[in-house]
Amino acid sequence: MVSRLEAIFPDDWQYILTIYKNFVHSTGAQSVGENLLLTLLEVGVCFGERLSRLHPDGFVEIGCGLAIPSLTLAKLGHTRGRAVDIDPKVLSYAEDMSDRLGLGCALEFQCRDVFEDRPKLQKGELLIAEKPASYKKNILEVEYNIRNWCTIEGHNLAVIPSFMDSDDLISYSLRCENHEKKLRQVGFKVENRQICEQLPFRWLIATK
Repeated sequence: MVSRLEAIFPDDWQYILTIYKNFVHSTGAQSVGENLLLTLLEVGVCFGERLSRLHPDGFVEIGCGLAIPSLTLAKLGHTRGRAVDIDPKVLSYAEDMSDRLGLGCALEFQCRDVFEDRPKLQKGELLIAEKPASYKKNILEVEYNIRNWCTIEGHNLAVIPSFMDSDDLISYSLRCENHEKKLRQVGFKVENRQICEQLPFRWLIATK
């Protein structure tokens, strides 16, 4: 069966996998196997493909890392995208991929700390965060800050909460349910579902 990565990036999926592998290994995670890397990539691509069906009027991915969801959205024809991360090294990888894919006009990269210099969202733009993290805050604090930002300001949100070392399937699912509940309380429609069988990650897509 053809993966979504291969289907959407038929000429470049192996290049994307190589960049992804090189970046992960550069962080010291040498033991991560290719099958897991492919599955993690597939999660980001499936996320971006699902978000493309929302037809967002622009999007901002914060803590983007290699920006796989943003690259997927741009590849599927969605312009006015911004991908933001504090790490210039990871942004250089993402920009190289964007250039290789010919997406330069559709996607803007910004190096900034979103908790110190928060990007402004316009009406209709979608805030994206795939497994958000921060050098300065713990993961739970990051997730709750992002969720509260959207519940207070009313921005559409798409997030894949991180699966932490302290998590099990139950605690992770309960945390996702808590995010869903808070978003529903302020009028969002929320899709909360597991992305693939191989990994526990769930996406929460909250729209008004």
